[in-house]
Amino acid sequence: MKSLAGSEAVRPDRNHAPPSGINQSAVRGELERILTSSVFRSSKRCSSFLKYVVERAMENGGLELKERIIGVDVFGRPSDYDTNTDHVVRSVAAEVRRRLAQYYQECEEPPEVRIELHPGSYVPELRVFPPKALTVEGSEEHSVEAAGDKPGFMERLMAGRRKYSLATAVLLLLALAIMAGARLFNPPSAFERFWSPILASNEPVSLCFGGGTQPPQPSDLSSLTLLDFERLPVRRMHVSDAVALAGLVGVLQGSGKSYRILNRSHLTSFRELQSGPFVLIGALNNEWTLRLTEPLRFGFGPWPGGARIVDRQNPSSNAWSLDFKTPILQLNRDYGIVARLRDPKTQQFTVIIGGIWSWGTLAAAEFVTREEHLKKLDALGPKGWEHKNVEIVISTDIIRTSPGPPNILAAHFW
Repeated sequence: MKSLAGSEAVRPDRNHAPPSGINQSAVRGELERILTSSVFRSSKRCSSFLKYVVERAMENGGLELKERIIGVDVFGRPSDYDTNTDHVVRSVAAEVRRRLAQYYQECEEPPEVRIELHPGSYVPELRVFPPKALTVEGSEEHSVEAAGDKPGFMERLMAGRRKYSLATAVLLLLALAIMAGARLFNPPSAFERFWSPILASNEPVSLCFGGGTQPPQPSDLSSLTLLDFERLPVRRMHVSDAVALAGLVGVLQGSGKSYRILNRSHLTSFRELQSGPFVLIGALNNEWTLRLTEPLRFGFGPWPGGARIVDRQNPSSNAWSLDFKTPILQLNRDYGIVARLRDPKTQQFTVIIGGIWSWGTLAAAEFVTREEHLKKLDALGPKGWEHKNVEIVISTDIIRTSPGPPNILAAHFW
């Protein structure tokens, strides 16, 4: 039997078992209100995840709520899937925590039961609050008029309230300490931290790739056969861009994030990029990549007979250049740029992946979709780099037209 040691991101916490005597109908009522709220009904994956873990928590305290089990039962993964490379459970759990916080922030009335999912655990905590009509404060205020003349009554009342406030403060500090400890021992992965600004948006992610030319005008179509139409450049997509696009779609689908694939870059409007976070694929064939990297430290520029990646702090260097006249079997390296930033023009978070040639684009796409590459940013970047803009230059060694893994050549955080 395959050992699961080390593969589970978090483990169930017995302390999160449902309180004894909890009203399960009240919990299910609160769950239904959450799932039908505007915060949750737009995400089928988040709703399925939350419903599953709450039901399991009420059944047996959530003792079986491990990453692999959730992946199999909720997301249809095979029983032996690799939790180290497939982050669907961790990503959706992070999104559920964010949506729960938003839901309770927008609640007009305090709930009787509050469902919480703390960092570091997949077991929801079911917190029960007394109804408003039974609050100590309301009953005490009613009794003051009748017993106000009793000696020491107000003193006893204020002492009781002070004890209640102190106990509340202690419990709050304890809860914060537990959450901090869970965060410390189960920190989010570099993959989650890199993608979190994109995945946290309520808007779909737009994917924009380059290539092709302007489509034919209606007047030109009358002279085209079906075969001629299919041969038009506008009908083509570079295979490397297609592979990169497929990998990025896998990231978004695995995280339960909605997305849309835009027309080619020259057909994509500025307004479309303003509608939500977006990902740009390709460089020299994607005019939006060239525009958005122009003010950055690293960008793409011409080079005699080819192109290069420019370091604007050292613009005279041609270390990252490619001669397009190089015989294909003599080509041994390509270069690319990976960037994740909040674009000041569109005011949206964007991820840019593009190479001088197609191999650089493939290597850049591999970098942003694999945890083993993204975690290198922990060593290169400052503490809390996930809250900064990130731009890196990568290279990939090429052997007989096959690219290798990406290598980081330079990085910039701001």
